[in-house]
Amino acid sequence: MWAADGGLNGNGAGHWLSRTWLATCVYRFGRYANEIDIKPLKIVCKVLYYPLFFITQGITGISVQAHCKIKPGLVLNGTGGLFILAETIGENFVVGSGVTVGNVRGSKNLPVIGDNVCIEPGAKILGEVTIGDNVLIRANSLVLTDIPDNTMAVGNPARIKRKPDESES
Repeated sequence: MWAADGGLNGNGAGHWLSRTWLATCVYRFGRYANEIDIKPLKIVCKVLYYPLFFITQGITGISVQAHCKIKPGLVLNGTGGLFILAETIGENFVVGSGVTVGNVRGSKNLPVIGDNVCIEPGAKILGEVTIGDNVLIRANSLVLTDIPDNTMAVGNPARIKRKPDESES
């Protein structure tokens, strides 16, 4: 799973010291800590994870909550102002700077995001919404309703549009 994450498969010293690499590693370690069945090891990992999480969040401005179930292919593009708190996120999730994925005040219901989703910088996905597979959420869009498969969400509030063909872009 680690090798499939876009933030972890680059080359060069600059890559290994990048903010997105650090945030992705800390997220994956937190997921590992949550899923361990051996109680003493789970406790040790969580004791290590929480300070790492808060330090990384402070350094990078990126917060990917460990209880989110994110499949392989996580790509964090850009730095700062990135907050991800979802129920589940599918494979090949690409997200830009300034994106918020989470719940609304007073609600514990979280977004569910499908496979092959790209969220451009500044977009917000809030509340108990479902984002389908193969979806593009354009920059600065505000998503408060479900988005079906193979579409694009644009605007504030987001409107559903057909996704452009490869030949059109």
